[in-house]
Amino acid sequence: MKFRILSNTPTYFLSILLFFLSLNVNAQFVVKGKVLNVENLEPIPFATVFISNSSFGDVTDTNGFFEIPIPAGNHELVISFMGFEPFSYSISTLALHESYEFRISPSPIDLTEREVTAKRDKAWYDNLEIFKEYFLGNSVNASKCVIKNSEVLILDAESNPNVLQARAKEILEIENPILGYTIKYVLTGFELNKQKNQISYSGYPYFIEDQLPKRRQRKVEENRRTAYLGSVMHFIRTLYNGNNKEEGYEIYTSEKVPNPKKPSEEEVEKLRNQLEDTKDKMRRSFIESLIKDQNLPDSIDSPIGTPIDPAILIGSTAAGKKFITYTTPVYIVYTNQTDDPAFLQYSLRNVSKTIRSLGIIDEPNREFVSNLPQLSLMDMRAKAVQIFENGSYFHPYDLFFEGYMAWEKIGDLLPFDYGRGD
Repeated sequence: MKFRILSNTPTYFLSILLFFLSLNVNAQFVVKGKVLNVENLEPIPFATVFISNSSFGDVTDTNGFFEIPIPAGNHELVISFMGFEPFSYSISTLALHESYEFRISPSPIDLTEREVTAKRDKAWYDNLEIFKEYFLGNSVNASKCVIKNSEVLILDAESNPNVLQARAKEILEIENPILGYTIKYVLTGFELNKQKNQISYSGYPYFIEDQLPKRRQRKVEENRRTAYLGSVMHFIRTLYNGNNKEEGYEIYTSEKVPNPKKPSEEEVEKLRNQLEDTKDKMRRSFIESLIKDQNLPDSIDSPIGTPIDPAILIGSTAAGKKFITYTTPVYIVYTNQTDDPAFLQYSLRNVSKTIRSLGIIDEPNREFVSNLPQLSLMDMRAKAVQIFENGSYFHPYDLFFEGYMAWEKIGDLLPFDYGRGD
């Protein structure tokens, strides 16, 4: 997977590998089945079975049976159990079987993995903190999240010194007290390229509602609403419904221009000479950061003019399906919320003055970028991406976000059935 970088801003992309489509959350169906060991056909008790990125799930009984009420639509059913490979299967309520039998495979024994797993030295704990920062995020919600079983993580920063890779032997259990969920996350991949400042991860999340007293539940609902507004899910839903403007979104098209922050070869040479003549540590660190800017892209996507009509982004078919068909990168300004203070160092507004002024009515040329509307960049990597009413889209690898929407990660994630039963 390739990810683009603007300035020194990390680009985050959460790839939920398969989507969850809820056409009518009130029309309930039931998916039933049994989970077996493929090698001996013995039932597997206590396996976690769920619909990816939702709050619909179950645990198999002693005979390997499960039963999950689901809404109408297309879904990805996921099975996870310690010592077995994660299993996924696409189902549709238009062709739902009366019962299913799923056979899952034991995980192969990896001696190298055992070696890495056995290491719990200082380096491992340092890597764990890095993993949590880039996986959970830096927001207020993320700061309160706790990975309850971090010991199941396999963290590898030795195979490639510039890359931190992570896998999990078991399903990760993440407590998110601010949003009132326990997330069971089947992590299928995580890679942080430290040299290129790029991050990618993928997996299947399952949301379990915390049992809370009523007074606490009201606060949790407020927190969820705040997390939802301005999120990718919220934006896609407004695109689908055609009410972006009413919901507080401004969209700007862009054009390619030379990257103002990338130094020329002559400038890099001068900086290297300065570095040789400088002994002060802080000054050397600053110069080194400027030299690293030579790895930035040659060009950036610069916004053009005034906001465009969001309807330009959408195409549809005779069957009523909707697609994003506008392939030029667009900037998205969410005017109803301001940046989290922890986000400022990652802001796209740091790239250029043109980008800095997006969505600002008063003092558009001010140098400090605090208390500004949330700014993101959406980039298509396909001719068309289908979007759904619940805020999901397909294929996930074909739509990339940078800026605020990408900065909010697992700590701010909500299930696709959020708000669909109102």
